[in-house]
Order: sequence, then C-alpha cells, then structure tokens
Amino acid sequence: MMSLDVIDRMTTLATVPPFDRLSGRELLLVAEQIRPRNFEPDAMLIERGQVADMLYVVAGGSAVADGADAPLLFDVPSLLFTLPADREYRAGGGGLRALCLAKPHLFTIARECPEFIAALVDLRAIAQ
Repeated sequence: MMSLDVIDRMTTLATVPPFDRLSGRELLLVAEQIRPRNFEPDAMLIERGQVADMLYVVAGGSAVADGADAPLLFDVPSLLFTLPADREYRAGGGGLRALCLAKPHLFTIARECPEFIAALVDLRAIAQ
C-alpha cells in the first residue's frame, strides 16, 4: 500500500510540467525518490557558478533567482549537463517547501524511465 506522503508527492508533481506528462507508474517512481524539504527565507539553494546537486520543485512558498520569482522547477540544465548555474537561487521571503531529487536518484530514474529525462530536456516544458 502506498503511503499518504507518496500520494501527496505524486499529486503535487502531477501539476508541474514536465511531470504532468508522466504515466501513473512513472510518477510513482519519481515520487518514491523525491524528498520534501523546507528552507528558511533567503536560504541559499544554488550559488551562481556552482553545479546543481539536486532538482528542486516548488511545492509551497517560493524561490527567487536573482531577485525574480524562480520557475516551479529549477535548475535542470545545471543538474543534467553539469553546467554552472547562470544565476543564484534562494528561498523566497516566506521560505520554501520543495520536493528535491538528488542527482544520483535522477540518473537511477533515467535508467527505469528514459521518457522522464526526455521530458526534462524539452525546454518548452521547463521554461514556464
């Protein structure tokens, strides 16, 4: 039986592109690996010039990138392609509740669900 926590994560993810394209099985696979984390206001998430070590999905509160609202899903290019982040990401003024997927889990999921990585690479889906 699925835990309520996993169901909540699936429900949240299903509203955010490109997760909204995944099948129920694929969404479950991601939800089982992703972890909720809370960040205090102004907490540093990704420093400019550093490579992201996890995928962030905004689930509550907000994140900011160089003073403007960050997209609900960030920083995919840095994470997937080991590129330095081109901006600084911080938790917003009210803090941030994020679903976080560590890089090693991302590539584990990629082996099971290559469509997931293809959806992440589709820049139209991540460029909110």
